[in-house]
Amino acid sequence: MESPINRLEQELWDCCVRQVAAKDMETMEKWQDNPLSHLREGFSVNAMPSALESLSVQAIDRWKDIEAKICSNLNMSREHFIEEFEKARTSFLAGNADWKLFAEHGLTVHGAVRNMDWVNLFTWVLPNADREKRDEHRSIGRMVAAVFYTELLSNCLESEYIDKESLRKIEARWQIVN
Repeated sequence: MESPINRLEQELWDCCVRQVAAKDMETMEKWQDNPLSHLREGFSVNAMPSALESLSVQAIDRWKDIEAKICSNLNMSREHFIEEFEKARTSFLAGNADWKLFAEHGLTVHGAVRNMDWVNLFTWVLPNADREKRDEHRSIGRMVAAVFYTELLSNCLESEYIDKESLRKIEARWQIVN
């Protein structure tokens, strides 16, 4: 049985999300250099049809189950996880090594967020498609982004290779929910 999160993500992309064409080469280059600008300017998100409300509730409930397991396994509250993540993120972006200790949690959260599609769903698609619950969705999006970002940081510990493009994309999603 397919996850309600996957189903909601597919349904919203099919009916609510439209990619906007770049008006010129300058805009296209800007979007390539700045994933945040691309998200803000390169897409429009229409309101979610009421027929998807039940699926939205199921997807959110599924995420809450996943989040509860993460927090239990880490012996942290959601707030504590976000607080520690923000410290690690700041350290990573500043080029300090302090982030590495927190990034070890990536082994615990590995696979909790299946892919960037889940991050997109909770950080910017759902908050824009269901504006009445925007704050609730953004709160979930913060946690989803923080968990996925932590996993990506953990990958940086394990190899010499740093996937800079994935880190640029997750950073843009983090900025969107903040």
